Amino acid sequence: MKRLLYHILSSKFGAYLEIKILMKQTAKVFGVKSPTGIGFSLSKLLKAYAQLTTDMSLKFIESNQDRNQLQQNLYHMAYRLGNDLRWWLRPQNNLDCFSIIEMLYRNIEISLCEQSETICVHQCYFSDFYTPEVCSIISAIDQGIFAGVYQGGTLSFYRRITEEYEKCEAEFILDDSKYNEKG
Repeated sequence: MKRLLYHILSSKFGAYLEIKILMKQTAKVFGVKSPTGIGFSLSKLLKAYAQLTTDMSLKFIESNQDRNQLQQNLYHMAYRLGNDLRWWLRPQNNLDCFSIIEMLYRNIEISLCEQSETICVHQCYFSDFYTPEVCSIISAIDQGIFAGVYQGGTLSFYRRITEEYEKCEAEFILDDSKYNEKG
């Protein structure tokens, strides 16, 4: 893996850049203009992203449109972002892939770990903003990021903090991964 680029992306600058890109691409999927965020601190930018995703998801829920199509669009947007990161960082194995995921989530104040095929989220910045329905919609972004970074696989949540659980838990199955072993 390209360590220098990883180091840059894991900095405050990298976190700021990540949130700006996520905000722009997510707003595009929802068909709205992204807030500029010019002059925002990192914490204000993250809050603006949380608010954007919450507001747009709630509007979508109220509109009774096809939720599956929105989730597919969010997934594909996030897959492209994850795949781009994969191209830039050049992970050599699944450990490198998880390091990329862990860095991305740390940048947006989500603390996660991997235990076998289970992904656990112990703290999530967005849980203070999201309802269970909003979380369910936006988790398509998580699914796409994981699949893009790993070049395949399926992430399926079965517990969420927004559903009054202590932590989020998801199963991640590498079905089309480039790598067959963990290391």
